[in-house]
Amino acid sequence: MEMCGILNFEVKKLSKKFKYNGEEKLKNKELDILMDEWISELSKNPEPISNGDKTKTTPSDCFAKDGFFPGYYEQKRKVVFICRETRLIGGYDFRDTTKEFFENDFNNNNSFWRHILYIMYGIKTEGKYSFEEIPTALEILNEMYSNNNFGFATINISKYSNDDKNNWQTNIVLANRFLKDSNLDKTNFFQKELELLNPDIIITANLWEHGLFNEEYLDLCLPKTNFSKGKNVIYDGESVAEYGKYNLNGRDIDYIDLYHFSAKKSDKYCYYNPVMEILFPKK
Repeated sequence: MEMCGILNFEVKKLSKKFKYNGEEKLKNKELDILMDEWISELSKNPEPISNGDKTKTTPSDCFAKDGFFPGYYEQKRKVVFICRETRLIGGYDFRDTTKEFFENDFNNNNSFWRHILYIMYGIKTEGKYSFEEIPTALEILNEMYSNNNFGFATINISKYSNDDKNNWQTNIVLANRFLKDSNLDKTNFFQKELELLNPDIIITANLWEHGLFNEEYLDLCLPKTNFSKGKNVIYDGESVAEYGKYNLNGRDIDYIDLYHFSAKKSDKYCYYNPVMEILFPKK
């Protein structure tokens, strides 16, 4: 039941946007061009879309743009979190709605963002601190705001927003329609987005959960042939993280697959500790 950026407020007119520097603005222009081309390809299928909101039936109505947050390209290790789908923000930019959520509704009980913020704090500080020593998610977020340096990207496999207010499960039919209509075998928009972001680390949210995405489509987004196996991190007899390398444009980068980010799992043993153990092993 993992959705990228579970938003518990009604999206209204969005007036607040993140502040990007000159280089970031240029990258965002490239992203916007890519997203617009993506929507154009999706629009070739005239069949109305069912995303849970009867007022939204076209690709432009349902598409939620995503990408990087301020400070991303300044990082020693650029991190991309890959999620499944957004909720209740069809037609909006996920980053704009996230800013509204961070400023108006965020609290430490939001497991999705708490896990991401803990992980980012650990990566930025290179695993120097034990889980017990790190600040709260809200304190981490406030520091990111004060420095205008969030330093990560959050993108979705399906960019059709699931806008059904009564069903919080991943909309598998909607997600697979998005991937089918994207015609990634013709133009691999997903790979182009990853290449533009050029991450050093990719962290995914249990995308290969049985029966979720059509494997043929998922393999176009993240080809099996690009992976090399590493190791699993075991906690209490169970695998909590899978680690390997992913070849992106001829460059091997760190790849970690975790539980979905909104899962009610241990912050310490299922998210923070495994990532720190993988990226910053103690000698």
